[in-house]
Amino acid sequence: MRKRLTILMLSLLVASGFIVSSPVLAKAKKPRMLKPCSQCHEVDTNQIRGRLINKSKKAKTMQIFVGKGTWTVNFNDNTEVDGAKAITKIKKNKEVLVDFVKQGQTYVATSVVVKQPASIPPKWILNAKAMKKLLKKSPAAGNYALYDARPGKLFPAAHLKGAVSNYDGKFAKNVGKLPKDKNKLVVFYCGGPT
Repeated sequence: MRKRLTILMLSLLVASGFIVSSPVLAKAKKPRMLKPCSQCHEVDTNQIRGRLINKSKKAKTMQIFVGKGTWTVNFNDNTEVDGAKAITKIKKNKEVLVDFVKQGQTYVATSVVVKQPASIPPKWILNAKAMKKLLKKSPAAGNYALYDARPGKLFPAAHLKGAVSNYDGKFAKNVGKLPKDKNKLVVFYCGGPT
């Protein structure tokens, strides 16, 4: 009898937890943008910015990953695409900005913009060989300033010798870290092309 009473009490306790917490869960909104994107971008009410993780040509749907959630958005022949030949040609995990309208419970894309790699003039890019040669000298001896443009939390774990953390998402706040000498070579590196 005592065991049944204990089980009944535990069941009521667990059930009351669901009842009390369900309004809180219901009020939690799914984000519409990946957190790293928010350092440089904003989204309007009818926009989603994230990574395209799946698409179905047959169902005419795409799934956009935004960190703590995934949005399923329909597309149609009227959906405009910028940065790719068609939605079905966008590679998995590409960063996209989706403008949508809500039709009942369905989200329908009016446009999809695919983020393109940064456009840097070739003469400004140091290849690995040139970088290795440069790093043989200290920043003072080589007359250069080296900046790690990755998110700041990555800097303590590993960075190139002589580098200063200057995350590109917070560049405007870190302009003071740039050298005063305008003849000094300024080198930024990151985790790869974005």
